Amino acid sequence: MKIFADTANLEELRELATWGIIDGVTTNPLIVAKEKDCNFKQRILEIRQIVKGPLSVEVIAEDAEGIIREAREYNAWCDDIAIKIPITPEGLKAVTVLSKEGIKTNVTVCMNARQCILAAKAGATYASLFWGRIEDMGYDAEQVTNELRAMLDLHGYDTEIILGSIRTNTDLNKSMASGAHILTVPGPLLLKSVYHPRTESTIKEFLDGWAKFEGK
Repeated sequence: MKIFADTANLEELRELATWGIIDGVTTNPLIVAKEKDCNFKQRILEIRQIVKGPLSVEVIAEDAEGIIREAREYNAWCDDIAIKIPITPEGLKAVTVLSKEGIKTNVTVCMNARQCILAAKAGATYASLFWGRIEDMGYDAEQVTNELRAMLDLHGYDTEIILGSIRTNTDLNKSMASGAHILTVPGPLLLKSVYHPRTESTIKEFLDGWAKFEGK
């Protein structure tokens, strides 16, 4: 299983990169917009300097022609770019063209296995299921993920499942046990995930014991 950081914050990425746990980065327009006073292209290039794995950059255009135009531009910025394209009819048209050109795509905002299979058939490199939003609608996101993985394996698709919209430690724990290839996790949640109150108290207990030993 791979872990991507779902962030455009350079401070978060620099810290996480030192942990050796980040395999790639995903961004979207909202994530980038939260980074005030940054130039879009420059920020993408700065992220590439920190993390060398796949980097997802999302288009703004909604029509196939516009999506393809943006995708070609972003793809030229740096290596291993995956173009994030929402699952729409126009998006699938664009994915079909881009996949034939060898441009990686990440079909996003998928809420069920059916949408992801359509993305796979169009040639998507990745299909992003939105775990938290699936749960919001009352469905079992783990079941949806596992059903999708079984379908992809059964029919021999190479498309990898990315689970996004992971909001809590419970989401993170459950998604880690699912059949997803990749989890993309917000920076703050990843930074907190290493901590546990029992771990902290146990470390303190060990250090207190050693301090008493040294002071005897």
